[in-house]
Amino acid sequence: MLRTTVLRRLGRSPAFTVIAVLTLALGIGANAAIFSVVYGVLLRPLPYPGSERLVAVSHDAPGLELYDFDSSQATYSTYRNFSSALEESALVSPGTVNLTGGDRPERIDSAEVTPGFFATLGVAMARGPGFEEKDGLPEAEPVVVVSHALWQTRLGGDPEAIGRRLRVDGVERRVVGVAPAGFDHPAPETAVWLPLVFDPAAPNDGNFNWRSVARLAPGVGVESARAELSGLLPRMAEEYGDNLSAGMIRDSGMTTLVKPLRDEVVGDVGNVLWVLLGTVGMILLIACANVANLFLVRAEGRQREMAVRTALGAGRGQLATGFLAESVALGLAGGVVGLGMAFAGVKALVAFGPETIPRLHEVGVGPMVLAFTVLLSLFAGLLFGCVPLLRFNRGFSLVSALKEGGRGSTTGRERHLARNSLVAAQVALAVVLLAGSGLMLRSFWSLRAVDPGFEPDGLLTLRVSLDESDYADGAQVADFFRRVQERIAVLPGVSAVGAGTGIPLEGFRSMSGHFVEDFPIQPGELPDLLPNLRVTPGYFEALEIPLLAGRTYDPSDPQRMSGDAVVSRALVERYWPGRPPTEALGKRFQLGVPSEGEERPWSTIAGVVGDVHFDGLTEDPPELIYYVNGPLPEGMNGWFARTLTVTVRTSGPPLGLADGVREAIWAEDPNLPIANVRTARDVVDRSMARTSFTMVLLVIAAAVALVLGSVGLYGVISYLVSLRTQEIGVRMALGAAAGDVARMVVRQGLTVAGIGVAIGIAGAFAATRLMKALLFGVAPTDLPTFGAVVTTLLLVAAAASWFPARRAAAIDPLRALRHE
Repeated sequence: MLRTTVLRRLGRSPAFTVIAVLTLALGIGANAAIFSVVYGVLLRPLPYPGSERLVAVSHDAPGLELYDFDSSQATYSTYRNFSSALEESALVSPGTVNLTGGDRPERIDSAEVTPGFFATLGVAMARGPGFEEKDGLPEAEPVVVVSHALWQTRLGGDPEAIGRRLRVDGVERRVVGVAPAGFDHPAPETAVWLPLVFDPAAPNDGNFNWRSVARLAPGVGVESARAELSGLLPRMAEEYGDNLSAGMIRDSGMTTLVKPLRDEVVGDVGNVLWVLLGTVGMILLIACANVANLFLVRAEGRQREMAVRTALGAGRGQLATGFLAESVALGLAGGVVGLGMAFAGVKALVAFGPETIPRLHEVGVGPMVLAFTVLLSLFAGLLFGCVPLLRFNRGFSLVSALKEGGRGSTTGRERHLARNSLVAAQVALAVVLLAGSGLMLRSFWSLRAVDPGFEPDGLLTLRVSLDESDYADGAQVADFFRRVQERIAVLPGVSAVGAGTGIPLEGFRSMSGHFVEDFPIQPGELPDLLPNLRVTPGYFEALEIPLLAGRTYDPSDPQRMSGDAVVSRALVERYWPGRPPTEALGKRFQLGVPSEGEERPWSTIAGVVGDVHFDGLTEDPPELIYYVNGPLPEGMNGWFARTLTVTVRTSGPPLGLADGVREAIWAEDPNLPIANVRTARDVVDRSMARTSFTMVLLVIAAAVALVLGSVGLYGVISYLVSLRTQEIGVRMALGAAAGDVARMVVRQGLTVAGIGVAIGIAGAFAATRLMKALLFGVAPTDLPTFGAVVTTLLLVAAAASWFPARRAAAIDPLRALRHE
């Protein structure tokens, strides 16, 4: 009965119902869409059995200014052999490999893992036994576990695929397992897992290049595990110490970090997502305020009806139940429409969201999101439905309502207070959203203004990896890239070509200990860890990294190149602060620290180049050393890379040369996969993707808030003008000018908006401090941004008030008095 009555009442006011439902749907849908991302990325448990016991293990060494760095073979062996806090642990290193032997060579995502990796995560093979402990020993047969997707595509979903062989990086490997569908740890689209091979009796203790994942023993907490593992570090030095001694561990303050694996997977993206959820929460509050104003106006128009029902015996509880039933019905209807908007919004977020947001591919509208939407719809309905109840519980007069037909009870200042308060609240929330979006806009433009240290426009990049079986030593690798560069250099439009282990803004570089000749260290001290890359001649010219002093690599003098090094300006500033780059020329350093009696070759600084941003535009340029990639002096054999990014400087559109560059490479080796073909401008844009994504969503939210706020203000001022028609007619009949009437109405609107702006500014000063981690180059309380926000809102408020003011100024006094 109640449901039928509610639907009938709402059906009598179709315009009100449609506007209210759509307004609520906008707020509820935005919240449901963002909550689906928050839940899928931050709150949803990892899809592994007992995932609450999975942790990531890393390390701090404050004495070396190193924080949250990865694990070594020796730390893994120590923790696995001597820890009681860990039930199981594994090392994992994501990468890429060549998959050949099919119709066309492919470069696919891979991971090198210790044999217990799948058992640690609690993942069972879909087919086959998977890795065994012996697969990680040096003498083991090469094996591989493939993803479910690769099993379907490359192996045709063959039920007898176990035992078949794949050629991975030039090595024939036997397939021992097919991972379950959807499993892709440690990175999306991981296609193969290879066993990490090392001698368990002599694990490497100086190379911290592996991520570590572990499963806590039952009943063991994160803090107790951290304390136990930190206490085992001196034991590691005793058992496996080669590069690291107990004294080095003590002097560096090295400790173990243990944190939930979900936190490690998610990283720092939580700051972005919580800010976005708070933002759309404000949108919902603004939408509720708008609907509450509509509801309040509609309720005031029904005062005579309520008076009659009261006179016939209806109690206040019955009237309240009617109001709340209508508001809840509107809230649920808004939730249903909003859920449809959320489905579309989630698809858009997954499709266009930045790759830097982890687990985004897992996001969807599931049961938790549906439950959240229902609760949010009920909350919204109750929230705006309580406004007319509070208003009329205080000010409803039965006698006045019956005598005046509903007008008497709406006279006086009190009748406007609720509506004005709601509009002021909308304006205040709009101020907060506009301030946040303004700060993100400033951050985005500050990022765009950062000089990356190289010229991204007109630069094509692609990645090539040589198989060890075909290119065994540095001379063969150097000769291959020399021939390829010569072929590419003669293509039309090419002005320079080079290659390196990494390019700016991708963060791909090695960290190695270095001994600088002018800065001797004491026995037992750790060498300085410095980032370094391997590059070919032409690398600096292709990237247009400026040469500040000396020279870069000369391909006509290979012998001289092998003993030279080029360094960045930041490295010169670290060791010789305040000196010109020329004073670093001729200085020498060694890769690693020689043992007593050991002779290691020296590298001489031949050139100094400008700084480049390798870890993102928000990070300082690193202190880089560039080594030539190829044969190195005796004692440094093996220090070369087979996987390089080729960089091609063009005079036209870079991607227009992609096919020609591919053909030049395949002319030297037709079996080589070519990956990551893109422009350097794409790399730059990707480095700013998270900031631009956050900025776009905040700007959209602010625009919606501005529109809803201005519509709310316009509606209230228009309604007040309609209520004051007689008063305005009297004023004009007594000689008030039309301009005076218009100014009075605009002033009233600006007063309400001004109160909202004042409250909003105070709230924005507090709220934007929560965005500090997302901002770059601008303070959370940036005064120009706040000034622009205030100006914008007051102009919008003036415009929203002006149109009702014009209507008021055009009122005919005689018609107004006659009508009343």
